[in-house]
Amino acid sequence: MKQFPRIGCVTLAAALACAGAAVHAQTFPTRAVTIVVPFGPGGTTDIMARLLQEEFARALNATVVVLNTAGAGGSIGMGNVARAAPDGHTLAMTTIGPLTIQPARRDNTGYTPESFDYICGTYDVPMLTMVPQNSPHKNYPALVAWAKANPGRLNYGSSGLGTMPHISALQQWKHHAVEVLHVPYKSTGDMVVPLKNGELMMFNETPPVARQHQLRPLVALSDARVPGFEEVPSAREVGLPVRGSVWGGLLAPKGLSADVRTKLESACRSATDSTAYKARAQAANSPLVYRDSAAFRRFALAEFEKHKKIVVENDLQDR
Repeated sequence: MKQFPRIGCVTLAAALACAGAAVHAQTFPTRAVTIVVPFGPGGTTDIMARLLQEEFARALNATVVVLNTAGAGGSIGMGNVARAAPDGHTLAMTTIGPLTIQPARRDNTGYTPESFDYICGTYDVPMLTMVPQNSPHKNYPALVAWAKANPGRLNYGSSGLGTMPHISALQQWKHHAVEVLHVPYKSTGDMVVPLKNGELMMFNETPPVARQHQLRPLVALSDARVPGFEEVPSAREVGLPVRGSVWGGLLAPKGLSADVRTKLESACRSATDSTAYKARAQAANSPLVYRDSAAFRRFALAEFEKHKKIVVENDLQDR
């Protein structure tokens, strides 16, 4: 019987498989790429995804769609991405809460930080404690003084149990030894109207949220003042030891082919290097903080270990 020659991929069948894989990699993406935002519209993660969308689509030469999937502190959307086909057409614009806090709180998310391939980190912005423009509390010491004089009457919102807006405010008011009420929502966007109409008194979120919704920050949970909000004192200046930032970037279901992963990483780098993206991020008071795939993965896994300790210390396990 005639023997086929052994070539590059060892056998003819393997050669055909290799050729098919090469064609797939060359043609990726073959349809629209979906970026899942695990929260509703209007929050930091949504804003950062939409800032990236146009330039990322240009770099991939494909349509890029942003899909908001809110619920369970972001874990529903992230679980959907973890279960998606690892072909590069489904990504997540993730953030600290759903990626590193929710899996530390619960064992039923269906994923861990190891369930994903890391594409790139695109932002890391400090949180601000903010109130509506018509709030009677004109500065942070005034807010703290009122809360101490009225125990149990101050309430604050968050985009869900175990999110960074929740964790940071929990630690903040714990430091002040003040009894407060936490009111969780599905997303930051859902909190804005209650804040403005007086149902909520404050929440912690990022500069893009303050700017987009015309809210008044009282303190930045950082060591230095935030660019674009130079009038807002830092936590260090007011003697507050709590620090909080919201970081994130693009992930994919674990198991991407090397070629598809490289193409996604390259597109993210190209998009974030673009003048248009940098200008949009600067205008949103969220300048680029880029991490390549390896650095983003190391950073996220270290944050997961840190948040496991915070969850236990604050009894935040979902039993």
